[in-house]
Amino acid sequence: MAAWKRPRLLAGLLGFASAVCLATAFWFQHVAGLEPCSLCIDQRWAHGASIAVAAVSVVLMTPGRAAVLLAVLALAFLAGTAIAAWHVMVEWHWVASPGCSTPEFGEMSIDSFLSIEVVPCDEVVWSMAGVSMAGWNAIVSLMLAAVTITGCLASLRGRR
Repeated sequence: MAAWKRPRLLAGLLGFASAVCLATAFWFQHVAGLEPCSLCIDQRWAHGASIAVAAVSVVLMTPGRAAVLLAVLALAFLAGTAIAAWHVMVEWHWVASPGCSTPEFGEMSIDSFLSIEVVPCDEVVWSMAGVSMAGWNAIVSLMLAAVTITGCLASLRGRR
């Protein structure tokens, strides 16, 4: 039986896929030494939201709620896709992202201000096949959204 005909399983698998994406980002930071910019962090929050929605979906999933829960999960993936696509546009210098490389000063001392190492959002620090990490995240997030939407539509058809 296909996973999209079993919405609880589908939500669990999609949450796991998002967790793998998030773990990969942390691996790049803590093992490979690539510090994230502020847009990278925003993309992580989107995956965190997707994981949370998937976990809630697994717990609360019933045939009557499947379409709604999967639709909310699809929205979380689409939000992640939008953030990642925005980051790609910043990397390609198609748009400027205000505050992307400006630190927040707050109660900062002169010494701490001078030691800040800001990671700019418009520099590609890693790519594969000419696609940046943000680009790959946009592609994967869009694919996860498409699978989620397919499952949502399948659950709607199953209720007829």
